[in-house]
Amino acid sequence: MINQLLQNGTNKIFVARQPILRRSTRVYGYELLFRSGLDNFCDPAIDGDEATSKLVSNAFSLIGISKITEGKKAFINFTGDMLVKEYPSLFPREITVAEVLENVRVTPEVIAACRSMVNQGYLLALDDFVYSEEFQPLVEIAHIIKFDIQAMTMDELQRDIGRLESYNVKLLAEKVETLEEYETVSDLGFSFFQGYYFCRPNIVQGRDIPGSKLQYLKILRALQDVKYDFKKITEFVARDVSLSFKLLKYVNSAAMRRRVEVTSLQRAVALIGERTLRKWLSLMMLSYIADDKPEELLRLTILRACFCEQVGGKMGKGSEFAASCYLVGMFSLLDVILGQPMDVLLKELNLSEDIVDTLTGAKQTEFSAVLKLATSYERGDWMQVTRLLSGAPHILEELPVYYENSLMELQSFFAS
Repeated sequence: MINQLLQNGTNKIFVARQPILRRSTRVYGYELLFRSGLDNFCDPAIDGDEATSKLVSNAFSLIGISKITEGKKAFINFTGDMLVKEYPSLFPREITVAEVLENVRVTPEVIAACRSMVNQGYLLALDDFVYSEEFQPLVEIAHIIKFDIQAMTMDELQRDIGRLESYNVKLLAEKVETLEEYETVSDLGFSFFQGYYFCRPNIVQGRDIPGSKLQYLKILRALQDVKYDFKKITEFVARDVSLSFKLLKYVNSAAMRRRVEVTSLQRAVALIGERTLRKWLSLMMLSYIADDKPEELLRLTILRACFCEQVGGKMGKGSEFAASCYLVGMFSLLDVILGQPMDVLLKELNLSEDIVDTLTGAKQTEFSAVLKLATSYERGDWMQVTRLLSGAPHILEELPVYYENSLMELQSFFAS
């Protein structure tokens, strides 16, 4: 059965990842949000277990779970029937966290399957947990228990946490969307946090941008000016030993697909060209600006920029439009990174009026839908993705490729 699933899959697997952070803000793992296709995934004629097992199996064989999670833990949902049929064994035990869905009937068969899985070295998580005696046998062997903090009152949350005090489990708060929510559940003893709270700007009125970061912003401004002398950009990199070294590492990375190792800065610049150098150096300046923020914030910025650029390139509006889409993605979290209002920050940059309007939300532009598509894909909001591309099936079918390409570019950047 498993071999058949691995062999008969579609080659377009829709998958997104949602970060799970530790208290330190470092990434512990990613929950993987799958869809094998967006036009028929709700088809009632398709058996739920068969469809889900098929798409996760294909995702593992065609994309590679380790590739998607960059070696971090992979949280994957399993139904009761899939647990009994031992589908978690499809995935490497070193990184897999099997999530038992909240609607699973806790039968003796499910309990036995979970015990066997744990004995084999897999981590077990209980999803959207609300305490009931039925789940007691699973609580006893679980490693992580997830609470949907949007679905419970504070009293309910505290009550259920109290019932788990005698068990050796870690608590994970999901759907944490604000810094205030993060601080509240952190005080309650949670170890892991899932949601996009780290993407919310924490604006502090009257706070100045530190001088060093202001300097990086000025460099970013110069890099966006197409009239800025390319020779000066090259000289700027050459004067900085660290940047020169990182550029060579970037050019020699697997993602650049170079057959011959590049050993000189001049050769590196010649190979990648002006546009790529501007992009790479812009990301380096952004990484310096974000050095005191969660690393996942910069990762999401790069992923979003690359994704937006590829979508823009498929829209038939030319290379300049695609390049502008990249800038929209790259600067879309600048207010979060610097803790300043977006309209204030954009005055420091040399961006077009349409890009500024997109990033500030002043008005809808031709870039707005591209940015909305990127954020919807990140969250696995497949219905919204479908709606946004209802008139562009040629773009819709390529999104998994764009996402995978963006992951490769992200990994290449951090490798340097």
